[in-house]
Amino acid sequence: MPRALLDGIVVGLVLMAVFTTAWSANTLGTWPGAVGTVLTAAGVAASACFVATAVRLARARRWTSTEMTANDEHWRRGSGRAFGLVFTLEGVVIVAAANALGALGRPDLVLPTIALVVGLHFYPMARIFRRRIDTWLATALSAVGAAGIAALLLTDTSRNTVWGLVACGAALTTASYGVYFTRLAHDLRLRARA
Repeated sequence: MPRALLDGIVVGLVLMAVFTTAWSANTLGTWPGAVGTVLTAAGVAASACFVATAVRLARARRWTSTEMTANDEHWRRGSGRAFGLVFTLEGVVIVAAANALGALGRPDLVLPTIALVVGLHFYPMARIFRRRIDTWLATALSAVGAAGIAALLLTDTSRNTVWGLVACGAALTTASYGVYFTRLAHDLRLRARA
């Protein structure tokens, strides 16, 4: 089994743990009290499972091979560069959008805009990593962000309600991705040991 594949799943699990915790923690500020606490605790618990899975999978590295075909090496380098470019562009767009919204006096739109940008960044990831799930998650998270923006622009729904719902939707999306990576990790560990 190629070590690069295993390492990619480990990184994915860790990233989804970080983002699931971050999104679910947004509910503490928007829905103080029991609801925010329970939602954040659920996100942290899911994230802890993702990290534990990542650690178990990383221990299976000893059963992997660092050998790659020329095609595999070419794809790994190309996908790594593309991932870095998309991830960097996502960060730049988020910072620029947050600053622009602040300057326009609409800081209430920042969180759903971040969700929209993060959702959109999964579309090129689907192509880069040849994963269909990225398209589904991109669509779900983009819809959550767009709905949050629309609710704030077109209704009198409070910022806290919208931000809490957007945070929950985003946390569910990243947690779903974490579950997907968990299943892959389980399969990889079985293959590595075989």
